[in-house]
Amino acid sequence: MVIVQVGWRHAFPIFGLLGVIWAVFFYFWFHDDPMKQPGLNDAERELLRGNAKLAPGNAPIPWRKALVSSQMWLLCAQYFCHSYGFYFYISWLPTYLREGRHVALMTSAALTGLPLFCGGIGCTVGGLLTKPVTRLTGSLARTRRMMAFTGFAGACCLLLFSTTLASPVLTMLVIGAAGFFSDLVMPNAWPTTMDVGGRFAGTLSGAMNMSGNIGGSLCPVAIGYILKYSNHNWALTFYLSAAVYLLGGVCWLFLDPVTPLEKDLAVAA
Repeated sequence: MVIVQVGWRHAFPIFGLLGVIWAVFFYFWFHDDPMKQPGLNDAERELLRGNAKLAPGNAPIPWRKALVSSQMWLLCAQYFCHSYGFYFYISWLPTYLREGRHVALMTSAALTGLPLFCGGIGCTVGGLLTKPVTRLTGSLARTRRMMAFTGFAGACCLLLFSTTLASPVLTMLVIGAAGFFSDLVMPNAWPTTMDVGGRFAGTLSGAMNMSGNIGGSLCPVAIGYILKYSNHNWALTFYLSAAVYLLGGVCWLFLDPVTPLEKDLAVAA
């Protein structure tokens, strides 16, 4: 209905505005302590007094110290890189197959799901491998660094390799494999937000996810400009995505994925 009335382009800012309105409403309506909710009646308050408890040590994150923490910046940066690469699959990939590879619409529709399907497998495999790999390495931190770096590096190399192939189907199989490797990062990134975040895990998870959304938002825009000013040179878009993936892998080489942020903040203080 919205698209019929205003067109598909205007549908995006309209739905985005709804998200902003909800965020403002939620900010003023939500309370960490449910007892402070103004709409509660006496019966609800009595029930909460006997059952509701705040998480131990609940406290706002000290942003002045957090913003100078290298751990926080590295964690956010690697997820920015991950989401940048992922958003190509859900934005420009169908257009690439039709215009860059001249694949028929129905075939294109079947092939575009490969990176997402393989990514789901990669995410599951990454989670299952954590325990046995940790037994081999003797260190959870080393395991997370190794697996996340392998995921980013593998995705980088496979995207570069895909630009050398003539067959669209073979190209998509390789891009699907890139999706598999990139999602090896996920089972390492999210547990890291909990271990590093500690009592600030919710805030750190939100910051990391926001960074990923920023990367995801920039990806379609960057690709559009690259195609516009390079006479539709699709290879350049893959080179940039590969470089971003590589940058994400480098972040993991310096990231401590197990030391709580509070210790990092204590050192910074």
